[in-house]
Amino acid sequence: MKVIGLTGSIASGKTTVSKWFIEEGIPVIDADFVYKELSKPKYILYNTLVEAFGTSILREDDSINWQKFSKMIFTNDVMRKKLNSLTHPIVKQEVIKLLSLYKDQNEEFVVLMVPLLFESDFYLLCGQTICVYVNQQTHIKRLMERDHINKAEAIIKIKAQMSLEKKKKISTYSIDNSFDLGKTREEFNKIIQTLRSE
Repeated sequence: MKVIGLTGSIASGKTTVSKWFIEEGIPVIDADFVYKELSKPKYILYNTLVEAFGTSILREDDSINWQKFSKMIFTNDVMRKKLNSLTHPIVKQEVIKLLSLYKDQNEEFVVLMVPLLFESDFYLLCGQTICVYVNQQTHIKRLMERDHINKAEAIIKIKAQMSLEKKKKISTYSIDNSFDLGKTREEFNKIIQTLRSE
């Protein structure tokens, strides 16, 4: 089974590309989804997060207020490193279990979508990697529109992750999502053809 790592930056288009993989019949493991599931009340990460960051991150129903928590994390390097050190090993264990299940089902390919693929060493689980990137101007504009934030806040969020330029350089393949989706899809189709012909 070939594991393809899919990464990019916040609002660069990873989710769009992941949906195309699913349309092609290739399963996708979304590390962010795994993380959020494990962080629900009564699940393994929930108490860890509340103990580490306090009850101020909770809503009235005791679920985690992700919008508030995300704002705290992106503006504080120390908190972000602490969060990553607490969550990455647990999420990785769950991801490895899911990969094993897909292997048992004789899947030819599985895509592992992780925003911090390289920063958190998830790339070590992958045979090849794909980076979805956008130019800086488009990146800032899309993030402002998506999260309803100003330019300064968008830049803080973008700078909290490894640069797209660096991710692009160390990935096996890259997909430019700066323009219309038709061009993005063309690049995706070429990569799919290459993967299937290897």
